[in-house]
Amino acid sequence: MRAASLLIVACLLVSPRAAAQPEPTDRAVSAFVASLDSLRRAHPTPGLAVAVVRADAPVWAQGFGVADVDEDVPVTPDTPFWIASVTKTFVGLTFLGLGADGVVDLNAPMASVPEFAEFCDWLAGGPTPFGRGLDCAAPITVRNLLTHTSNGDVGHAFFYNPILMSRLSRYLEWTVNDSTEIEGGMNELARQIEARVLGPAGMTRTVASQWDRSKMAVVYDMARGYGIEDDDYVLRPPPKRAIAGGAGIVSTVLDLARYVQALDAGTLAAQPVMEALTTPPLDGEGRPLPYAYGWYVQEYRGERLVWHSGWDPDAGTSSLLLRVPARGLALVLLANGEGLMWENPLDGATVERSPYARAFLDDIVFRETDGE
Repeated sequence: MRAASLLIVACLLVSPRAAAQPEPTDRAVSAFVASLDSLRRAHPTPGLAVAVVRADAPVWAQGFGVADVDEDVPVTPDTPFWIASVTKTFVGLTFLGLGADGVVDLNAPMASVPEFAEFCDWLAGGPTPFGRGLDCAAPITVRNLLTHTSNGDVGHAFFYNPILMSRLSRYLEWTVNDSTEIEGGMNELARQIEARVLGPAGMTRTVASQWDRSKMAVVYDMARGYGIEDDDYVLRPPPKRAIAGGAGIVSTVLDLARYVQALDAGTLAAQPVMEALTTPPLDGEGRPLPYAYGWYVQEYRGERLVWHSGWDPDAGTSSLLLRVPARGLALVLLANGEGLMWENPLDGATVERSPYARAFLDDIVFRETDGE
């Protein structure tokens, strides 16, 4: 394996906040950095960017490795990455806001969208697991796609279905512009995310669509994605430029830190929208499901964890955004390899199985609280 691909580059701590506040304890940071370095070597990844967000404190951020193996371009906290399914958190917030404003009806049947019925039938009869238990004659709504409650008992059973969720961009285009043709430019979903989330949160190094000509520098600076073949890094093709319902955003750990801070401050939407964002629907027995509107929601060691991961093997990228709301803590991880992924079940939420998440929980979250 190329020596350059294992280069570690430590970057200055950077904060989107102007006021200087205490950083995490040196002991906690040192332990976490050691964990990250060890994990990146155990799960070979060319480059990794990380940020730890704390309420009313500066963001701690650092880059490891390289964004381009051949050119030895170092990863910094300002390096843009394809964030894959972490995009779903933006989609959930945007659709809830559109619903609250009366632009869309979250209870609208997806069957009314042109070509959805044919697409659903294709998915239900296909070889992927995402057609499992999918009844296309059932009243599947926009809300069901947002909460992944389309498979099985519609509205009351969670089964992660990113393929079906991808049709939300077509629904929005059809609703607002009377068309489902979305190729070749910024679609309506990208425009709404920019207006409702990226702009208000001050995310200037984030693009909702690579067709956004005003932010082409972000696309130009994006880390190149890699797979591993024969113990060497292999360059993957760049991802598609248009955003669908579940992927499409390019961002940095510092911009995602701004996003977390805006979410925690409740400034991106009205209070009912912010409360609904991480409130899961209930199963048939009245118990909360493990997924809300673009966010997994689970309990671990008495703490409520809100998170989403991203994985795109075709583009050679993986990501994780993990929030601990009661403690005002969050972790942002972006990688230009597949090393951040773990086997999370399609019908559950188990972020604690991620070695990176466990390192954050053990070294930062519970270490500080336990007074170690």
